[in-house]
Amino acid sequence: MNINMTKSKHTKKTSFISSEHLAELRRATLIASAGASTRLEGSKLSDKEVEQIANIVFGRKQESQTS
Repeated sequence: MNINMTKSKHTKKTSFISSEHLAELRRATLIASAGASTRLEGSKLSDKEVEQIANIVFGRKQESQTS
């Protein structure tokens, strides 16, 4: 197997991620990371609560809750 060929195929596949999808992946990663970090410090915030705080801080409209 040619390593360069495999690497170029992988790079080619990642170039097809839409900017909207990439932004949502970054946001989800930020929320999960921030939630985990605060829990390591003793906070009891869930990822959903961290997301609500991020929505307030970054001015994103809250989606309707289906709980």
